This record gives sequence, structure tokens and C-alpha cells, in this order.
Amino acid sequence: MDLTKVKKQPVLTALLIIITLIPLLIFGVSQRDKPAPNPPPPETTVEAQPVEPKGIAAIKNHTVSAGETLSTIAEAYSIDVDTILGANPDIDETLQPGDKLAILPQKGVLHTVDMGDTLWRISNMYSIDIQAILSANNKNSDGLAIGEKIFVPGGKLIARSDLPSVPVSRSAVSRVMWPTDGEFTSGFGRRWGRLHAGIDIANDVGTPITAALSGRVTYAGWYGGYGYTLMIEHNNGYTTLYGHLASFTVGVGQYVKSGQKIGLMGNTGYSTGPHLHFEVHKDGNPINPMNVLP
Repeated sequence: MDLTKVKKQPVLTALLIIITLIPLLIFGVSQRDKPAPNPPPPETTVEAQPVEPKGIAAIKNHTVSAGETLSTIAEAYSIDVDTILGANPDIDETLQPGDKLAILPQKGVLHTVDMGDTLWRISNMYSIDIQAILSANNKNSDGLAIGEKIFVPGGKLIARSDLPSVPVSRSAVSRVMWPTDGEFTSGFGRRWGRLHAGIDIANDVGTPITAALSGRVTYAGWYGGYGYTLMIEHNNGYTTLYGHLASFTVGVGQYVKSGQKIGLMGNTGYSTGPHLHFEVHKDGNPINPMNVLP
């Protein structure tokens, strides 16, 4: 375009300017009408809530001051004197300034795991439910280590001389119950050139089988010639075995009470007919069940 001619034509010049300015004006208005972006929200800081300790972690340490007694310390922590003694078995009742005491989170006793201890034995010893002990110690399993400290909520201090001893006679384990009803068909001893490690009780398939003692189920499944079998661990090194079952109603890890139904009589495995094969073991060795049954 010849600009010299444009300059000589005012109308054409004005029109050219208007055409040039219109897009600029439209863009400016659209930008002005567009709302400004919202400012980012201020950062918030969430304070971490302290986790309240459980079980052994909740045990406090107390240093005895002059004039303090077991009674005043127990009152200060809302527990009783027996609980302090239960957590500090080596402490003398006559306190001295500077003595160190373990203070339990609630009334109970601190048990040190010894050789042969199981959670079941500790539960029976203090007459406290196993689940309560597991929860109080924040434990997910019942495994124990010698020397481990276990808090027993609600437990009472027991003198070593009063701890339950290993049963050695029928009267000492009189709580053992017959595991089923039926006909006694075979005893403990040598049979067909090898040890028959239990007794046999015959009845119809489906006859209820019950736990001979309270304990924890350690095996539930097929066990070779025994067929479907249950094994239960009891206090003081005892284990019972229930063989040739048709089915069972409990599982591994479950705690059962004496007399509780655990399965049904069957004819599984190497069996000459419907019956229960029942064994009692002491410290891993089979013993004659008739020596402990009533």
C-alpha cells in the first residue's frame, strides 16, 4: 500500500487506526473482566498427637524420696501395694531414699518368663484371660522368651513356693476329662510289634469329641495314618492328641476349655472302624492316658 496516498486521505487514515485499535480494546476488556485467581490457601501445620504407650512401654520408673512408703507411692499412682511388690519382687518393704521402683500402669503384676512358661500357664497361674494379657503387652502372638517381662493386668503376687508344680500323679491332674463316650477297645502299650501310644474309644461316626483339658490348639489337619487330627497344648508340659476325626470345629491357635466340643468322631486315616484315638504326652513323650483319666 502506498502510505503517501493514505496520508493524503484523512478518512482512510482514521479507518485504518480504528481497525488496528479494535482488537486491542477487545483483548483489554476481556482481560479486565476475568476474575483474578484465588490466592493459594495458607499452609496448615497439624501437630502430631502423642501415642499413649501400652504394656511394658507404659511402665514408669519411680525414685523413692525421703519419707515415702509403699502405701503413699501406691496411692499417688492409683494402684495398690501388692502391685508395686508384684513389679519389684526384690524390693524390701522398708524403702530407702534412692531406691528405684517400677510402677505398673494399673493394678497387676510383672511376670518374668522362666523355663517352661507359656502364655497359657501364666494365664492359669494368675487366673487372667489370655487375650487380656496379649492386649496389655501389645503382643500379636503368644511367643515368649526366657527373661521377658510380661505385665499381667489384675494379677496378684504369687510366692515362688506357691507356684503350680508339675503334676506327677492322677490326683494332681484330676481335671482331665474323658474326651468322648463309647466302648474302650484298645489300651496303651505294644501292639503289632510297635507302641500303641494312646487308647481307642469306639462309637458311631459323628459322636462329639471334647477337649480333655483346657489349652491351645497347636495342630488341626491331616496327620498321616491318624487321619484328621487335633493336638492341644496344656499347662505343665502336657499335650493331648485326638485322631481319626471326621471333622473338627476349632483351629490352630484357638484356646479351648475343658469339655468344649472340638470335633466329631470319624474313621479317617489308617483305621479299623469309627473310633477316637486319644493320646496324652508329657514333655513330648507319650504316657498312658489311663494314669491321668478319672
